[in-house]
Amino acid sequence: MIYTLSCGPTPDPYDYYISFFSPYTKGGGYEPFYYTALTNFFGNPTPSEETANVADWQNYAGNGITVKDIRECIYTYPKEQLSAIAEGSAALPDSVKRNTFAQFLGKEKNREAARYLLFAKSCEPAVTREDQWTAPQRNNVLMEALYKEGLELHDKVKDKDIRDRYSFQLIRLRHYSRQYGEAVASFDQLFGEKERASLVYYKALALKAGGLYHLKDSVQSAYLFSRVFDKAPSLRLSCFTSLMWTNASMEQVYPLCKDNHEKAMVAAIYGFTNPEPDVTAIRRVYAFDPASPALNILLGREINKLEDAYFSPLLGEGGTDMVGIRENPPGERSRMLAKLNELQTVTDSLVQKGKLKDADLWLVSSAYLSYIRKDYPAAAQQLAAVRAKDPEVKDQWEIVGLLVNINQQKTIDSTFEAKLLPSLKWFDTKTAGIGNYWNRAWDGSDDKRFAFGKIYRNLLFAILAPRYHQQGELVKESLIRGRCDSLNMNDYFVSGQTSLDQINNDMKPATLIRLKEFLHQPGKTPYESYLAGFFPKGVNLDQAIGVSYVRLHDFSNARDWFKKAAPDALAVSYQVFHEQLQDFGEDTAAGPYNKAITQLQFCERMLQLQEKMKTAPVPAKVYYDYATALFSISYYGRTWYFVKGYRPSTSWYSPDCDKDAFEKQYFGCYAAESYYTRAAQASTDKEFRARCAFMAARCSQKRIVSRDDRDKYIHAWINNRYFPLLAGSYGETKFYQQAYNQCSYLRDYVKSTRKK
Repeated sequence: MIYTLSCGPTPDPYDYYISFFSPYTKGGGYEPFYYTALTNFFGNPTPSEETANVADWQNYAGNGITVKDIRECIYTYPKEQLSAIAEGSAALPDSVKRNTFAQFLGKEKNREAARYLLFAKSCEPAVTREDQWTAPQRNNVLMEALYKEGLELHDKVKDKDIRDRYSFQLIRLRHYSRQYGEAVASFDQLFGEKERASLVYYKALALKAGGLYHLKDSVQSAYLFSRVFDKAPSLRLSCFTSLMWTNASMEQVYPLCKDNHEKAMVAAIYGFTNPEPDVTAIRRVYAFDPASPALNILLGREINKLEDAYFSPLLGEGGTDMVGIRENPPGERSRMLAKLNELQTVTDSLVQKGKLKDADLWLVSSAYLSYIRKDYPAAAQQLAAVRAKDPEVKDQWEIVGLLVNINQQKTIDSTFEAKLLPSLKWFDTKTAGIGNYWNRAWDGSDDKRFAFGKIYRNLLFAILAPRYHQQGELVKESLIRGRCDSLNMNDYFVSGQTSLDQINNDMKPATLIRLKEFLHQPGKTPYESYLAGFFPKGVNLDQAIGVSYVRLHDFSNARDWFKKAAPDALAVSYQVFHEQLQDFGEDTAAGPYNKAITQLQFCERMLQLQEKMKTAPVPAKVYYDYATALFSISYYGRTWYFVKGYRPSTSWYSPDCDKDAFEKQYFGCYAAESYYTRAAQASTDKEFRARCAFMAARCSQKRIVSRDDRDKYIHAWINNRYFPLLAGSYGETKFYQQAYNQCSYLRDYVKSTRKK
């Protein structure tokens, strides 16, 4: 036994459970608070702070100024460039001269805006840090000088919007120089009580909230953070984090709220902290403000929590079970159903009250909850009552309707496939051009399309593929999996079996032959042609069929199919006929074993050995070579890849393996053991017979079943049925001494018998 400590892949925190409900539906601006149990926040809010700032500047400058030029000027131009623009210099690079925002700033009437940007650029080093890993170094002398300069500029400026921006810079300088009382007072003096609609106002208000926190007024601080959270989507993530740092309770914050809308937002913020299924926050927010946009986020979170808790991504062996509620112990199942029913009851009751802002979304959500409960007639009835015009809600309606229709269909036949095809093509329009999931644009621009991609993938591998498997239509199951693979959305923890995995590792010869015939047959239906168009490129079915026959030890048919395959499609071995005394090592050229043996040549050699076995007396070496080859292509052999596309380290023998002809030999090594014993019986050479006995012992040892009782488990390893023969009859051979020195189980057996 080899014990290792190692790390492995970790789940994608945005895609680790099966989901058919997109959190993006009517959730814009609240992206950090979509549900995930694997990271603190789901994503960045929209718009980003940079985007919101650029939008503010565009509103100030007018529509003739492009967003691209504003972003380029503010975020890429160095201080020297901004200084030249503010001074009206004619000696500007051509790229700057072409920039519409630079042109705007260069005009005499807009010099105040240009001068402000130059000042803001001067402030950046004093109020930012190099990176998140470096502690900020505050230069109080510099900040004091900047404050005096900014105050003078603020008092001189005539433009109200630019004055507000100077006000923000002044408050920020006070805050980061740890003059929190002055920062709070500056906000009250410079902005007064009248609320603005600009980003800089809410950034300044957040600085006041932070100052109050440092001044130990945590409740007032929490309230102000909740106001910024409500009004400035780009600041929600930072304000949520800061609010949690205050440790104020929502009951303490409520009295400061001016109306029920503000109370609803406070309740929602605290509701976002709950990772467990719980409808309390939904009830609380609705009671304050039925039109609160946060209700949609809370609803989506509760649905996603249920999917995470009760939809299993482990869909049986090979992923052949349709996704559904996990078969949990009765107590856990009852708890799950209670949470599911509670959420649906609340959802339906709020819809009936008629005050929800996005009632159609809630109707569709209730239909989805009925689908999860497998009450398909109720789900269909609820969907029929929806008259959604909102595109996002209509998309979710389409998805739930498709799920219900598939599950209501007793058999997926050609008639239903014709109806299904437009839905698959509809998904194509939603996922067009997304590319590989791991090469996505991580700025959030592709998030909605990738959400559709994940839902489409889940529909294919967790609904349609298992359905075809249940119907015994393994060819179409493979085609569905091929379409799933083509989305490039596969994830190690969720995506189920790939088409290539199914073809290369699981399919029986007859099914693979039908698949090949299907792909070449004319007259396919449009649905079949659609799926066939996504069949994995580069798959050599002749080679795959040959491998499937090798798995059954049918080397004659395997040879015939390998002959049809292109030579470069065949795997190569060097040591498949070389005995393997230990369970590690690779099948590579080494020492005298440096001649390549293709899968075709392997089969031809096995057939030659079979022919020699038909004529008595059979040479012992014939049996031995045949046994060695069978062991080499087992799970434990170096040449396992002749029968499998991959070999997971977590697999091992269990009694269930004996139910499958391939797994019985792949994991159990019965035939290899039998031929090793025949080789021993056919020989009179003690050295050779000792070698045969040891190899037979290795085969036998593979069938030791793991036990809860550690002592009995170890006892089974030590008391191999062949060890008495090895120690008793061949103890004087050179091979026995070699085996004794390298096999700790044999040594333990010998030592245990000596004690007796």
